[in-house]
Amino acid sequence: MPHTASAGDDRAEFVREIRAALETAAREGARRPTQVQIAAATARGRERPIVSRSAISAWQKGDRLPASWKVLSCFLTALERTASLPRGRFDEDHWKQLYARAKADSSPTPTSRMMALRVSEADPLELMVHRARTDDEGSAVPAYIPRDIDPPVREALRRAGERGGVVLLVGDSTAGKTRCAYEAMAAVLPDHLLILPRDVTELPEAVAMAARASGTGERCVLWLNDMERFLGPGSLTLHDIRALRKAGTVVLGTVRSRIRKELPDDELLRLAEEFEVSRLWSPDELDRARAELRHGGDQRLRLALRQAADFGIAETLATGPQLWKELSRASVVGGNPRGAALVRAAIDLALAGLNEALPVDLITELHEDYLPGRNKQLIGPEPLEAALTWATSPRDAVTRLLIPEESGLRAFEYLLDAHLREKKPGPGLLPERVWEAALAACSEEHQRFSVAIAAHANARLDMILRALTPLAEASDVEAMRALGLLTEGHDRKLAAQWLDHAIEAGDVLSLRLMGNHHFRGQDHDAADSWYRRAAEAGDEVSQSYFNEPRPLPSPTPHRSAPPAPDLATPEGEEDECEDYENEDDYGPTPRTLRLLEAAFEILADRAYDAIEMIGDSRVDLGPNDVFVFSDLPVLTWGASAQWRRLMARCFDDLADDIAAGRWPQPTCTGEEMAVHLALAEASSMAEDEPELVAELVKGVPAEPNDYDWGLCMDVFLEDTDVLFLYEPWSQGIEDPDHSIGRFLGVANLEAENWFKPFRKEQTRDPERGFRR
Repeated sequence: MPHTASAGDDRAEFVREIRAALETAAREGARRPTQVQIAAATARGRERPIVSRSAISAWQKGDRLPASWKVLSCFLTALERTASLPRGRFDEDHWKQLYARAKADSSPTPTSRMMALRVSEADPLELMVHRARTDDEGSAVPAYIPRDIDPPVREALRRAGERGGVVLLVGDSTAGKTRCAYEAMAAVLPDHLLILPRDVTELPEAVAMAARASGTGERCVLWLNDMERFLGPGSLTLHDIRALRKAGTVVLGTVRSRIRKELPDDELLRLAEEFEVSRLWSPDELDRARAELRHGGDQRLRLALRQAADFGIAETLATGPQLWKELSRASVVGGNPRGAALVRAAIDLALAGLNEALPVDLITELHEDYLPGRNKQLIGPEPLEAALTWATSPRDAVTRLLIPEESGLRAFEYLLDAHLREKKPGPGLLPERVWEAALAACSEEHQRFSVAIAAHANARLDMILRALTPLAEASDVEAMRALGLLTEGHDRKLAAQWLDHAIEAGDVLSLRLMGNHHFRGQDHDAADSWYRRAAEAGDEVSQSYFNEPRPLPSPTPHRSAPPAPDLATPEGEEDECEDYENEDDYGPTPRTLRLLEAAFEILADRAYDAIEMIGDSRVDLGPNDVFVFSDLPVLTWGASAQWRRLMARCFDDLADDIAAGRWPQPTCTGEEMAVHLALAEASSMAEDEPELVAELVKGVPAEPNDYDWGLCMDVFLEDTDVLFLYEPWSQGIEDPDHSIGRFLGVANLEAENWFKPFRKEQTRDPERGFRR
């Protein structure tokens, strides 16, 4: 049920009556009408104005009242028609009196501002899915064409729905990420309670609501569309995230690609399972759209498919390219130069970090600077009122250049990305007056954080300092940490000073960030010391760093690999290669392989035992420390039981390789990690349990090079990239867009890709099953 209206006032009574009318129509009517059908009925009838689905939903939740009695009357008539109820079933006099009392009650509802409703009741337009051109049925939401990313996103939501978790969709503006998130949530978690905070200041209330709901058996989804609005000072702390996980809450968010790259380390982002939603559609996605069109589906796809080579289907449906073209042509004589100037000013203010609706006065104050030419009047700009009307009028009933909101105007986000495709970020991207206006407009802490992020993206150290220093000097720890991160590229000494201040104030995350700071400065000893302090203070990433599997030193000197057989030996160097005259003898000895086989078997048994004990529960290095799975990198700690079964099978597969007379050479990332863990286990056995080892290798002849673990590393592993996942400085390297990962050429480090074969010819039998 919605959680916004309270009993005992006229507005609340109106909300109850709206819900009762919908329930009456469902109970007494020939069919149960949906909000979409009711809205469509208002569009087809002679009654005007048209009532949107989002308006009906808002009345039902108590967010607002109908704009007039005519609007309400239109809704009641459409409700009777769609349910096939007799005309006049909803008494006109009763509803007129009810509406008049509700309108007269101007006092705000004395309850939480937080909105919550069932996922199945959510209107995609309310969740900021972009409108498309309204079709003949009155719908502004096009038919959903399945995206390639849907299956893994829905599987991630299914897992998160069982035990809590963070899922984040990243993509360009109008790539379709919000629609993808909505459709996945509606398909997988329809009965969850959807919590909709409006900005970062409402997050504490959202966490409390999720905890209360959990106590009554409810499961929740915390919806954070445009997640950048919910980061920075006042954002979710690690304590909050753990509370949400304990409550089984799913945190589902979206963020634009360019903003994701600009954001500093944040616990919420670090714990998120991220998915990239491509702006341009794949051939398979386009085929599905064509099939929808061929079968008499949504005709709005026709234009989008014609432009698919240049634009994404979603961005065309949202009219992004058309609006950008119109804006680009508006600053001419006889055009709409003042309207275009208003839009350009709003775009620059948003790029300066003012992500929320902008006061109209602020936009109008700056817009004169965007009129072309020195003499602004020569171009004949239209009156201000006409300019605002032009900028805020919907094109083809879809969207607008400037979108009106309760507190002001917001530039259509597609325009920001289009502008940045023409002019890259940099110190000169935005006029100084815009930066000054952005700072002056900051009335909340999170707004200053947003301005600082924007300044960081444009290499403006001065603006970073001006935005955050007042907060840091007022003992805001998050601002101190942010200053340490955002200033490092400009002044390393200054960055260290701010991290020091955050550490002195008790910030655990800053201990790890200080370690990263020293690591980047090539002082590895200092970095190690800071990581140790962070681990002792409870930072999970740092704890995992000290849990990285490392084989003990080999008891025999490690020898390097033999020369490749197809390389000629330089004259006079024959004696250097005499140890390898018989290359068949090169490699781990039989005793080494036997002990390693036993290590794989032991680890497999422990893994299966752990799965029976913990199932899908998240592990850590504290109360939920479980051998084998707690030894893996942090990004796997929340994996499902099925994922863990696949990991357990990796140990078995490699043991079977040895038993069959083959070297245990990994075929996927999971098997690479299994080799690292088994080498650490086998080397510990050789060092600490000589009697057990003697029993295991009984009857196998001893050789001088037994238990050469370094040699095993050389011959079994092509690289050790998977160990980057333990390094605090490389958190996020599994992301294909991570700069370090791209530079190093790492691949398949995402947890969901650990069992994907490196090469097609290395694929193991998919029917081999599991030992347990």
